[in-house]
Amino acid sequence: MRYTKEHKVKAKEAILRSASRVLKRDGFNGIGVDGLAASANVTSGGFYSNFATKEALLEEVISAELGAMFAGIADADSSERGQRLRELIAIYLSDDHCQGVADGCVMPSLSADVSRAGAHVRETYERRMTELVAILAPAMTGTPQEQQQRAWTAVATIVGAVTVARALPPGDAARAVLDAALTTVTGMVRM
Repeated sequence: MRYTKEHKVKAKEAILRSASRVLKRDGFNGIGVDGLAASANVTSGGFYSNFATKEALLEEVISAELGAMFAGIADADSSERGQRLRELIAIYLSDDHCQGVADGCVMPSLSADVSRAGAHVRETYERRMTELVAILAPAMTGTPQEQQQRAWTAVATIVGAVTVARALPPGDAARAVLDAALTTVTGMVRM
Protein backbone atom coordinates (compact mmCIF):
# COMPACT_ATOMS: atom_id res chain seq x y z
CA MET A 1 0.00 0.00 0.00
CA ARG A 2 1.38 3.41 -0.98
CA TYR A 3 0.84 6.37 1.26
CA THR A 4 -0.36 9.68 -0.13
CA LYS A 5 1.93 12.69 -0.16
CA GLU A 6 -0.29 14.32 2.46
CA HIS A 7 0.06 11.30 4.75
CA LYS A 8 3.85 11.38 4.41
CA VAL A 9 3.95 15.09 5.25
CA LYS A 10 1.79 14.55 8.34
CA ALA A 11 3.92 11.61 9.45
CA LYS A 12 7.10 13.64 9.09
CA GLU A 13 5.59 16.54 11.05
CA ALA A 14 4.52 14.14 13.81
CA ILE A 15 8.01 12.66 14.04
CA LEU A 16 9.57 16.11 14.06
CA ARG A 17 7.22 17.40 16.78
CA SER A 18 7.59 14.35 19.01
CA ALA A 19 11.31 13.87 18.48
CA SER A 20 11.95 17.54 19.15
CA ARG A 21 10.45 17.22 22.62
CA VAL A 22 12.45 14.07 23.36
CA LEU A 23 15.72 15.52 22.04
CA LYS A 24 15.31 18.65 24.15
CA ARG A 25 14.50 16.58 27.23
CA ASP A 26 17.08 13.77 26.83
CA GLY A 27 19.75 15.31 24.58
CA PHE A 28 20.96 14.05 21.22
CA ASN A 29 22.95 11.19 22.73
CA GLY A 30 20.31 10.38 25.34
CA ILE A 31 18.03 8.55 22.94
CA GLY A 32 18.43 6.42 19.84
CA VAL A 33 16.48 6.24 16.61
CA ASP A 34 14.27 3.44 17.96
CA GLY A 35 13.27 5.62 20.92
CA LEU A 36 12.68 8.65 18.72
CA ALA A 37 10.52 6.57 16.38
CA ALA A 38 8.58 5.07 19.27
CA SER A 39 7.93 8.54 20.71
CA ALA A 40 6.13 9.38 17.45
CA ASN A 41 4.38 6.00 17.23
CA VAL A 42 6.20 5.00 14.06
CA THR A 43 8.67 2.26 13.29
CA SER A 44 12.37 2.85 12.80
CA GLY A 45 11.70 2.28 9.11
CA GLY A 46 9.12 5.06 9.25
CA PHE A 47 11.72 7.29 10.85
CA TYR A 48 14.29 6.52 8.16
CA SER A 49 11.78 7.08 5.37
CA ASN A 50 11.58 10.70 6.58
CA PHE A 51 15.09 11.37 7.89
CA ALA A 52 18.28 9.88 6.47
CA THR A 53 20.00 10.01 9.86
CA LYS A 54 19.39 11.08 13.43
CA GLU A 55 21.60 14.10 12.74
CA ALA A 56 19.35 15.05 9.79
CA LEU A 57 16.47 15.12 12.27
CA LEU A 58 18.50 17.37 14.58
CA GLU A 59 19.13 19.73 11.68
CA GLU A 60 15.41 19.94 10.91
CA VAL A 61 14.54 20.52 14.57
CA ILE A 62 17.04 23.40 14.68
CA SER A 63 15.76 24.81 11.39
CA ALA A 64 12.13 24.66 12.50
CA GLU A 65 12.45 25.82 16.09
CA LEU A 66 15.47 28.04 16.71
CA GLY A 67 14.18 31.56 17.25
CA ALA A 68 10.57 30.64 16.52
CA MET A 69 9.40 32.16 19.79
CA PHE A 70 10.66 35.58 18.68
CA ALA A 71 9.53 35.51 15.05
CA GLY A 72 6.33 37.43 15.79
CA ILE A 73 8.13 40.64 16.68
CA ALA A 74 9.44 40.99 13.13
CA ASP A 75 5.98 42.14 12.05
CA ALA A 76 5.64 44.71 14.82
CA ASP A 77 6.17 48.37 14.06
CA SER A 78 9.15 50.03 15.66
CA SER A 79 7.15 51.52 18.55
CA GLU A 80 5.68 48.14 19.48
CA ARG A 81 8.71 45.92 18.81
CA GLY A 82 10.55 46.78 22.04
CA GLN A 83 7.51 46.14 24.23
CA ARG A 84 6.80 42.80 22.56
CA LEU A 85 10.43 41.77 22.95
CA ARG A 86 10.40 42.67 26.66
CA GLU A 87 7.32 40.48 27.12
CA LEU A 88 8.92 37.55 25.28
CA ILE A 89 12.14 37.86 27.26
CA ALA A 90 10.14 37.74 30.50
CA ILE A 91 8.42 34.55 29.29
CA TYR A 92 11.75 33.08 28.17
CA LEU A 93 13.31 33.75 31.57
CA SER A 94 10.28 32.45 33.51
CA ASP A 95 10.26 29.47 35.84
CA ASP A 96 7.78 27.73 33.52
CA HIS A 97 10.13 27.95 30.54
CA CYS A 98 13.09 26.97 32.68
CA GLN A 99 11.33 23.89 34.01
CA GLY A 100 9.52 22.96 30.78
CA VAL A 101 12.56 21.58 28.99
CA ALA A 102 10.71 19.41 26.45
CA ASP A 103 8.44 22.27 25.42
CA GLY A 104 11.06 24.99 25.71
CA CYS A 105 13.54 26.59 23.38
CA VAL A 106 16.06 24.44 21.53
CA MET A 107 18.98 26.78 22.24
CA PRO A 108 19.61 25.95 25.92
CA SER A 109 18.71 22.30 25.36
CA LEU A 110 20.57 21.41 22.17
CA SER A 111 23.33 23.97 21.54
CA ALA A 112 25.98 21.72 23.10
CA ASP A 113 24.80 18.86 20.88
CA VAL A 114 24.94 21.12 17.83
CA SER A 115 28.52 22.08 18.69
CA ARG A 116 29.46 18.39 18.30
CA ALA A 117 27.38 17.83 15.16
CA GLY A 118 28.42 17.89 11.53
CA ALA A 119 28.84 20.91 9.30
CA HIS A 120 25.28 20.88 7.92
CA VAL A 121 23.72 21.09 11.38
CA ARG A 122 26.12 23.82 12.47
CA GLU A 123 25.48 25.83 9.28
CA THR A 124 21.73 25.58 9.86
CA TYR A 125 22.24 26.72 13.46
CA GLU A 126 24.35 29.67 12.29
CA ARG A 127 21.75 30.66 9.69
CA ARG A 128 18.89 30.53 12.19
CA MET A 129 20.91 32.42 14.85
CA THR A 130 21.78 35.13 12.33
CA GLU A 131 18.10 35.42 11.38
CA LEU A 132 17.15 35.66 15.07
CA VAL A 133 19.67 38.43 15.70
CA ALA A 134 18.36 40.31 12.65
CA ILE A 135 14.85 40.15 14.15
CA LEU A 136 15.99 41.30 17.59
CA ALA A 137 18.47 44.02 16.60
CA PRO A 138 15.95 46.73 15.60
CA ALA A 139 14.40 46.48 19.08
CA MET A 140 17.71 47.25 20.78
CA THR A 141 19.07 50.66 21.74
CA GLY A 142 21.98 52.32 19.97
CA THR A 143 23.37 52.63 16.47
CA PRO A 144 22.79 49.80 14.00
CA GLN A 145 26.16 48.28 14.87
CA GLU A 146 25.43 48.55 18.60
CA GLN A 147 21.96 47.07 18.07
CA GLN A 148 23.42 44.01 16.41
CA GLN A 149 26.00 43.59 19.16
CA ARG A 150 23.32 43.96 21.82
CA ALA A 151 21.09 41.43 20.04
CA TRP A 152 23.92 38.87 20.12
CA THR A 153 24.52 39.71 23.78
CA ALA A 154 20.82 39.32 24.56
CA VAL A 155 20.64 35.89 22.93
CA ALA A 156 23.79 34.67 24.67
CA THR A 157 22.59 36.05 28.01
CA ILE A 158 19.09 34.55 28.00
CA VAL A 159 20.23 31.18 26.66
CA GLY A 160 23.07 31.05 29.16
CA ALA A 161 20.81 32.07 32.02
CA VAL A 162 18.28 29.34 31.26
CA THR A 163 21.07 26.78 30.89
CA VAL A 164 22.61 27.71 34.25
CA ALA A 165 19.24 27.98 36.02
CA ARG A 166 18.26 24.52 34.76
CA ALA A 167 21.50 23.08 36.11
CA LEU A 168 20.87 24.53 39.58
CA PRO A 169 18.36 23.03 41.99
CA PRO A 170 15.04 24.91 41.76
CA GLY A 171 15.04 27.78 44.20
CA ASP A 172 16.54 31.15 45.00
CA ALA A 173 19.85 30.74 43.17
CA ALA A 174 18.18 29.63 39.95
CA ARG A 175 15.68 32.48 40.17
CA ALA A 176 18.52 34.96 40.84
CA VAL A 177 20.23 33.92 37.60
CA LEU A 178 17.03 34.41 35.60
CA ASP A 179 16.26 37.75 37.28
CA ALA A 180 19.77 39.07 36.65
CA ALA A 181 19.51 38.16 32.97
CA LEU A 182 16.07 39.75 32.74
CA THR A 183 17.33 43.02 34.19
CA THR A 184 20.41 43.09 31.97
CA VAL A 185 18.68 42.22 28.71
CA THR A 186 15.59 44.37 29.12
CA GLY A 187 17.93 47.27 29.83
CA MET A 188 19.25 46.93 26.26
CA VAL A 189 15.78 46.98 24.68
CA ARG A 190 14.27 50.22 23.38
CA MET A 191 11.34 51.64 25.27
